[in-house]
Amino acid sequence: MVEEDSVESKPIPFLIAALVCDAAVSDPSTGKKNLIGIFDRIKAIKFPVKRQMSLYLKVTDAEGDYDTEVRYIQMSTGKLLAKAKGKLHATDKHSSLDLLIDFPPLLIPEEGRYEFQLWANSVFLGTTSIDVVQQRQ
Repeated sequence: MVEEDSVESKPIPFLIAALVCDAAVSDPSTGKKNLIGIFDRIKAIKFPVKRQMSLYLKVTDAEGDYDTEVRYIQMSTGKLLAKAKGKLHATDKHSSLDLLIDFPPLLIPEEGRYEFQLWANSVFLGTTSIDVVQQRQ
């Protein structure tokens, strides 16, 4: 028998959108989300480099409480470079929720693809990525 609040009984949230940007803020008077400088590609003069990034995530089909984790992964090595953990509370499965995550400057050790992976209650929901290239002078 499965308990009502167990992980198995919760719907698996569906990731609608995942965007990387320079800044993500919520307007206190309207609740609207403002994304500034959306990108999926970075040019760097030298490596390693650190870069401030924010992440906007939109999910639906969630109901109840979830432990969330965003993993920042260097794809060529599979190395976990950073992660952010949090809680998600959803009261209406038919509504969507916006999540804004401001990361401290993130390490970019070399050229390549870097991925942000979203997990809820240890279930992989989806990903977005950025490509980093060396800027030629």
